[in-house]
Amino acid sequence: MKLSIIVCATKSYTYAMRAQARRVASALRLAGIDKAHVAIVGDTSNELAAVAAYWKAELGCEIDLIADKRFVEGTSENYKAGAQLLIADMRTAAHAAARRADADWCWSLDSDTLPQPNALRTLLDTCRFDGGFYSVAMCPYPNTAFLGGFGTPQNPIAEDFLPYERVLPDDLKKTWEENDAALKAWTAKERPADLLAIRDELQKQIKACPPDGNVFQVNGKHGWRRRGWLDSAYPGIGHGSMVPTDWVGFGCTLMNRQALALAHFEGYEGQGTEDLFIGWHRWIPAGLRMAVLPHCPADHVIWEKKKGGADGVYTLHHVYHEQLGECQGHLRVKQLPWRAE
Repeated sequence: MKLSIIVCATKSYTYAMRAQARRVASALRLAGIDKAHVAIVGDTSNELAAVAAYWKAELGCEIDLIADKRFVEGTSENYKAGAQLLIADMRTAAHAAARRADADWCWSLDSDTLPQPNALRTLLDTCRFDGGFYSVAMCPYPNTAFLGGFGTPQNPIAEDFLPYERVLPDDLKKTWEENDAALKAWTAKERPADLLAIRDELQKQIKACPPDGNVFQVNGKHGWRRRGWLDSAYPGIGHGSMVPTDWVGFGCTLMNRQALALAHFEGYEGQGTEDLFIGWHRWIPAGLRMAVLPHCPADHVIWEKKKGGADGVYTLHHVYHEQLGECQGHLRVKQLPWRAE
């Protein structure tokens, strides 16, 4: 079995990669894997080169450092087209490196995710389930909510709560209904720009309104439906579980040889995240199935500057399972200070 581990980062995003190397080393040993191909893709900074050297010492294997002057941090805001295209370019190089290594399995990690020691073992077990029922498996990690859930090609991550499932002020509800009725009078391609702009602004206001109870209450009042994020798609789930998902991130995700072969970004224009593009435009059309493992979540180290906070401040979103009571085994998150290495 040939395993390739890929990580993409530029110098400002190396703050958790030494801890990540230690976590990966533990995961390899627990999975019984002595040797793996490792590709680290990013800029030509001294910071990334030092991290690659640390990985080499920690894992005891050669590191394929793909440093390119093209991969330079820009001024584009996170999740905007410029930043997303840069990430896609780095992932293109990482996926190509894994294919050159003739990998049977490719374990993709974001530079700020910290897998559990049993992560690789459980990811492999999941992809081997029922003779390879799943081609892709993800350890969920919190990014506001836990990644994984349901969606459609038109709406890659379904809304957790629709307007009628939220508590809306009367005037906002009336304006929304009027705008919705006006838009329905047009075909999707002919809808006027001014009506669409009003809808976008209304949607922002609606998302700021609270749901009509917790997800269990909302399901009881309005009916069950396929919700977007793991917390709402599978409420109350956790230890011992693996479940189907319509979408994954690339932060702690294992793909088999076929999924890796399909992971190309031609046609991606930076709208939406690059991982959603691969899922909806490459894997699902080819009939590949994806799973998410609430049994084995990953920790996530957040640079507060990315969320509009202070530079040089980092927070560890430590994930665990509830130990006691009726919620025993459910996913939980604790926020702790993080010291960048």
